[in-house]
Parts: sequence; structure tokens; C-alpha cells
Amino acid sequence: MGQGFGLGFAVRTDAGENPLPGSIGSFYWNGGFGTTFQVDPKQQLVFILMTQVPWSAFHPYRKGIRYLAYQAMTDLN
Repeated sequence: MGQGFGLGFAVRTDAGENPLPGSIGSFYWNGGFGTTFQVDPKQQLVFILMTQVPWSAFHPYRKGIRYLAYQAMTDLN
């Protein structure tokens, strides 16, 4: 899926293979009960989602926050 793992995080290694938005070199990790964070150094973007939702409900929030964050940016270099 265009990512690998290093230093405890998932790291994006190829832009074309991953269906979620992000630059090569961005890294993220998903925690328990819906928490997640992502750092995209190329876009100067950091986001953190701290939620407390049941295990069956957190998946849409993790994808949604990534799409919303990148869609909110007006100048993607």
C-alpha cells in the first residue's frame, strides 16, 4: 500500500499505491479507541484526533480526518 514502518510509525514510501492522501515521507500512527495522528513535513501539516469511540465505529473517523485536512488546504506544493 505504499508504506513501510520505521521508528515506531507507519511511513509513506510511495504516493501512487496508497488510497489515502499524503506526501512521500509523511508518517502516522493509529491508537486505541479511534485516536490517530499524522505528520506531513512536505505540506507542513500536523493533525491529531483524540476520540473515544467504540472499536466498531472508529474507522470512518480516521479516514475522514485525513481527507478533511488535505481538502482544507488551498495550496498543495
